[in-house]
Amino acid sequence: MKRYTIGLIAGILLTASALPLIAQEDASGLTLEKDGEQVLIPLDEWVAVSSAYDPSNTLRGIYLGMTVDALRIQGKGESFEREIPMDEIGSIFTGKTKSTKEYVWGGIKVGGLVSVGIGGFFTVMFLSESRGDVGALPSMFLWGGLVAVISGIYTVSGGALLGLIRAKVAEGKAVEYVIGEGEWVIVTP
Repeated sequence: MKRYTIGLIAGILLTASALPLIAQEDASGLTLEKDGEQVLIPLDEWVAVSSAYDPSNTLRGIYLGMTVDALRIQGKGESFEREIPMDEIGSIFTGKTKSTKEYVWGGIKVGGLVSVGIGGFFTVMFLSESRGDVGALPSMFLWGGLVAVISGIYTVSGGALLGLIRAKVAEGKAVEYVIGEGEWVIVTP
């Protein structure tokens, strides 16, 4: 019993003593510098990091900090973090981190939900007007579904258009920091 207690206490102390070392690395965030100007990207900020060798290879996620030679980023929906070596970073984007496709699909989903809601509303309205007539039940659901499909033509395409507009607005707010010689440099602690 004593051995397990001592091991448990030692393990907790070792874990607790390692945490401040990670926190001391970059307590405030990632600092970039260019021509004497400095920019701070705070911890837990959504960023997109593109590769210096393949700009289409981009990792989006939350900036968790940095080690001696890499940035630590946790991708969206992932429970683990990834380390990106600093010499492989081509650009760092802040602001808009979702692709245009994600904005448009979000708008399509909202438009689809609105059309289902409209169809459901008409179905409930038909049901209340029938006063419990079970014989007319299939036709009420048919008409409610038809209303949902017809309204979906407008709401889904309108949602996609609104998603595209949101993507273009967010695109204008995004900031790109190109990393390299004569450009932005990552300041290490």
